[in-house]
Parts: sequence; C-alpha cells; structure tokens
Amino acid sequence: MIDVITTRFDGLSDENRIRKIVTVRPNPVTDLEVLESSVGAEKFGNSLKEIYLPNKFSIDLIKEMVGRANLYCREIYDSEKSYLSRVYNPPDGEVAPICLTGLAGVGKSQTINALRKILPGPVDLALDHFEGVHRLLSHWYVSARGKAGGKQLLADFIGEESSKGRHTVGKLLVECRRRANRDGVALLMLEETQHINTGNGVSRVTDILLTMAAIGPPMVYVSNYSLVHRLLRRNSEDKQRLLVEPRIMLPDSPDSEDWRGYIRECMRVSNGYLSSSEDTLVEEVYRSTFGIKRLAVQLLKIAFLESRMVGRQSIDVDDIYRAYRSAAYSVNRRDVEELQRQAIESRASSGRLDLRCPFELPVQQKSNVVSFAKADRDNRVANKVFLSSLSEMERSTLAQISADPPASNEGSLAPTRRKPVPKATKSDLVDAFNKLLEPKPPGPRRPK
Repeated sequence: MIDVITTRFDGLSDENRIRKIVTVRPNPVTDLEVLESSVGAEKFGNSLKEIYLPNKFSIDLIKEMVGRANLYCREIYDSEKSYLSRVYNPPDGEVAPICLTGLAGVGKSQTINALRKILPGPVDLALDHFEGVHRLLSHWYVSARGKAGGKQLLADFIGEESSKGRHTVGKLLVECRRRANRDGVALLMLEETQHINTGNGVSRVTDILLTMAAIGPPMVYVSNYSLVHRLLRRNSEDKQRLLVEPRIMLPDSPDSEDWRGYIRECMRVSNGYLSSSEDTLVEEVYRSTFGIKRLAVQLLKIAFLESRMVGRQSIDVDDIYRAYRSAAYSVNRRDVEELQRQAIESRASSGRLDLRCPFELPVQQKSNVVSFAKADRDNRVANKVFLSSLSEMERSTLAQISADPPASNEGSLAPTRRKPVPKATKSDLVDAFNKLLEPKPPGPRRPK
C-alpha cells in the first residue's frame, strides 16, 4: 500500500497530457458593440487574460518538477519502515531550490498555476499503523506576500496547532519536516517573493528561502529580476544555496510558433474585433510589447478604446500604434524601449536592473530577439532618412497617398475626411492677385 506515494506521479510527464490539462482557451467575446467603451474594453481584456498556451519553456519546467518530485518520493519512501521512520524521526536536510525568474508579466505565475494543475491531488494512504486512512498531499504552496519571516511561514504550514503556544523556529522547522514526511509532500512552491514586507527586505526573503529549503523536499521559488539582483549582493554562503539552480523564463521569440500561436488565439477570442492580418499583428504587437503577454493584453485593451474614439468597432494597426503612444501605456512603453535598447547593446550597463537578466544568457537564446530589434531599428532609421530627404511638395503628395480613404460603411460613426486643398503654385497666386485688383462691375442703381 506504500506504493501509492510513488505511483500517483505515473504518466504526469507526458507532454500531450500536460498541454491538454493546462491549456486555457476562453470563449470568444460577443456583443462588445452594445457596451459602453470602457466596459467593453474591460470585458475584452478579461477574456484575453484567461488565455494560457504553455510554451516549450513551461512544458519543460513542469516535466522537470514532476520528475524531481517523483524521484524524491521513490528514493525516501521505498518501504513502510522508511516512511514511518521519517515521520517519527525527520532527518535534517537542505536542498538547493530552483529559482524561477524572468521579467514581470512574462508568465511565471501562470506556469506555477499550470504545474499545480498537473501535480496529483490528495490521495488516501491506508496503513495498519494508522487508525483509518491518512490523506497524502503532493505539494505545499505559499505566497510570500506579507510574510514577516521564515517563522511565520512555518507556522502557516502547521496551521492551527501553532497558536496553542509559543514555538521557536527550530521547533517549527522540526514539526514541518515531520508533517511533510507524514503527508508525502514532494514539492514546495513559494511565489511572490519580490513582495516581501519593507524594511530589511533582502534579509527577510533570504530567511524565508533558507527556511523553506531546510524542510527537505524539492523546492521552487518565483522571483523577478529585481530581487535576484539584490540576492546576488548577499554573502557567498547564501548565493551558493539560493542561486545555483536558475530557470530563466524569457519572452517568446518574435518568429517562434509559440508567439504566433498566442496572437492567433487572441484573434480567435476577439471574434473579429481584431481586424488586421495575423502576420501584421504578430510583428506589430511584439514590437510594442517585447513579447510580454501581460503588456499585450493591456495594449490590445487600450487599442479597443482607441478604435471606439474614432468611431470604429474593430481594431486595426493604427489603433495599436495610437495605443502604444497613449498616456495609459506610457510607463510600459518606456520599459519596452529600454528592453529593446538592452537587446541591441552588446555590453551590459547599469540602470534598469529590474529589466536586465541577472544571469548570463547563451548567445542562441538572444539572437532572434536581437535581430528583430535591430531590424526594427534599421527600418525606423531608413524611414526617417527617406522622409527627411523629401521636398515639401513630395511630402504633401505622400501625405495624400497615405491618408485613409473615407469610410464606406453606412453604420460607421467615423466622419468622412475632406480632401486636402492642393497647394497653390506661383501662377495661381498671381492670377488670384490680379482678380483681386480688377475693378468690380457697377451694381444696380438704387431707386430714387
């Protein structure tokens, strides 16, 4: 019967099964045109937020963590005797936790949520040593937001029993080890480590991480770049425990099938409200978001509002461009431009450490993003040079050619544009001046 601890992980590492369980495809939005613009944008944005298509990094991380949990259980729960021994005499142990890091909004929390969906749920263990059955848990999950330190974290794991008296950190840690071995916990997950209480923030998060790592089971914690940069300034004994197993989650490459598939899903969920072609959206949205999906949701939400302001019910590329230049997106725009600058530069520099990866990346992981950023910069420079070389008449002609045609839909609210008045030549100005000087014919005489 002890085999139930290890067999619960069977088949969970299959990639097709993982994709099927964790993929989220929300229903397409409907009736946005009957809603007030801000309400419609909120509904549209909420639907886009629900989309989750695991990329290769997420799939590989989930498979790795499931494999680590399975191996941990098979090594320490090989018999009923070893199981009971660890319950009554929990051994001291410490693991090197996996640091899942990446840019804010890149999808780290969604990956952890997907991992929790894959891990097995509670199962019952029946042994003669226990009266009845005992409930086994595959993992412990906790958020570091608002935690005062490692002691509070351990008290949360123990639950109500911690309130019966005062406990030292040592006693709480021993009890957590016993509980983890008794309940068959095979994985610890700590999220939102960057939201530790103010004060001695780095010391607090270091205390929490080292405390969790001392419980025993494999562990993964989620952190933004900013916290990892601060942890790198800790002493070597802390860095050697906390930062030796990084897993860096990067934005999807601009030419990857994962990014194209995400844009395709956004178009499906939009139900026709995204009217541009797939190729255009793939390039334009990436240029405006650097592939960060949280920013993509906000950009398209603002673009929806921009389309309403000009009287359209669908979003085109011009709306996306105006959304990128809008005040609501200005903070994110500065971040995107800084990321593009960092991608183009060959040397590291100080400044926005929250946007710079604290670990050295292989060249092949940066090549696609760098080439896209450089190509985009070269195109913009070429356009600026071309426009600056035009004469005033050529610029006027180009503006007429580039102007949008008048709307042909009867239901459109957009006003039709007037054709620009052609620029007068010198001969036109002379003729107009001569007409002004010509004597006017006498009008009819007033009756006497």
